[in-house]
Amino acid sequence: MIKEYFFNYDFNQASATFEVDTEKFTDEMSKEFLISYGHKYDNENNPTDEIMKKCALEVLKSSTFNNYGVTEVIRDFNEKKHFFKIDGSQGVLLIKVSPYEIVEEYLAYYVTCK
Repeated sequence: MIKEYFFNYDFNQASATFEVDTEKFTDEMSKEFLISYGHKYDNENNPTDEIMKKCALEVLKSSTFNNYGVTEVIRDFNEKKHFFKIDGSQGVLLIKVSPYEIVEEYLAYYVTCK
């Protein structure tokens, strides 16, 4: 079965969409990734849902901080030691990513004299 995961950050300020092939990327594999890499998670929830949340956060960070699109994020992510590949080869495919846009107009600052 193919599941689509859509993650929305800060009211659509950033988002990521994945396809997960549950025959290739199983709950057992998800749990192994969570445990072996020391990720904190809610063990009452589905392990695939939990690892995909971790994955989405890492993808959004990579996209935002490096100004990467899907291809660059996949390449960057696949080089990481603490996660699985997101190019579809292990059952997880990044479909879309929209980075958080940090713009000067929302930056507040204060200057004080000492």
